[in-house]
Amino acid sequence: MNKTVNKVVLKNVRPYVKGKFESPVTMNLADGKWVKESLSDAVEVDAGGAMAIPALFGLGLDFKEPLRDDIYNFKDGEEAMRRGGFFGGLYESSDNAIDDSRKLLAIKQACSASGLSFAFLGAFSVGYKCKDLTEMIELAEDGAVGFGDGNQDATRTRFLRLAMEYGSMTGKRFFFMPLDESLRHHGLVHEGSFSDTLGMKGIPRVAETIAAFRILEMARFLKVPVHFKQVSCGETLKLIEDARGQGVDVTCDVDIYHLLLDDSCLFNLDSHCNVVMPFRSAKDREALWQGIKSGTVNAISMNHDPVLRQDKEVNFEDAVPGAISLEIALPALWKPLTDCVGESRAVELLSKESANIAQVEPSAIEQGFKTDLVLFDNKGETLVEPGLFAGQVRNCPLLGSKLSGKIKGSYLGGRWTEV
Repeated sequence: MNKTVNKVVLKNVRPYVKGKFESPVTMNLADGKWVKESLSDAVEVDAGGAMAIPALFGLGLDFKEPLRDDIYNFKDGEEAMRRGGFFGGLYESSDNAIDDSRKLLAIKQACSASGLSFAFLGAFSVGYKCKDLTEMIELAEDGAVGFGDGNQDATRTRFLRLAMEYGSMTGKRFFFMPLDESLRHHGLVHEGSFSDTLGMKGIPRVAETIAAFRILEMARFLKVPVHFKQVSCGETLKLIEDARGQGVDVTCDVDIYHLLLDDSCLFNLDSHCNVVMPFRSAKDREALWQGIKSGTVNAISMNHDPVLRQDKEVNFEDAVPGAISLEIALPALWKPLTDCVGESRAVELLSKESANIAQVEPSAIEQGFKTDLVLFDNKGETLVEPGLFAGQVRNCPLLGSKLSGKIKGSYLGGRWTEV
């Protein structure tokens, strides 16, 4: 699938420059830049009128190493990012809490050889257990861009206050997946008509909204910036809007699959649709799209969470939650996203806005400067099949689907990868 080189000439390509796609040109790429001079020793690629999009930035990346490198590792993650056109990502592993500086420095070193741009969330509690605070000041000094919950329930109110009070001294943002575990209570799917029909225990919307309200109230009280990961229902977006009106510094993202799927996908009990934050109703999905259109939603997250095949190829209720997305995110999202907000805003949401949340310099395409891009044919087609994915995993809810658009390659960190 891949051929990796340092220099490439892209012919008949439409680069995204200063907010719009230009007419077809020839781009000479070398040493990580779009250069003026011709390249005699470069690989030549006829783009066929495909678009050169500023490389994407992924929120919610988990590559499992070191504790679960039997599932996935950093090498697999880098390969997935290059196939999908991601120049960087915000890293937080539910299996590997970055709860001291030693772990942070080790994981930074492990990712440094990739040539990609990573930011890291430190844990605000040891092992994500909400019992002992981490040394957040040290983590911030060593480069943590914020503090996360590892997608665990962190809404124990007294501990939440202690963590945010201590972490406020760093000025960093706190990242939460708002889901009250006591209200979830072993639920697997959204509580609604489909869960009733299937006879499965549901997770009510209030499991998300009560958790979100508690966090927002604490953020308002302590004047601490917060970010909500994987918002799944319209009521939460309304809480966010209200909190912003009261002066709370709150950002949020929506998971890729919550934009593409709703709880009707559960009818065939495909275990690949078993994810941590449940797919809500069609009405909720429409509310998320409206949140993107209105600007309430700041970015779209990938939540790339690999799961072993044997842990997915079981009954729905026995499957390990999680889904991967990096390799197919762009063709899956491009058409519905551009239909909703247009090409320029779509690029911002997938690249610039996500990078800004992680405090990473976004990618851009400009002659003479550092350039990271993904070559995308919006008139092509992608069949989602196991061979698209890096590593040994394939836990994608869109397996077997045909997507509008095709990634032809990426130029990231000075390396061209043909797909």
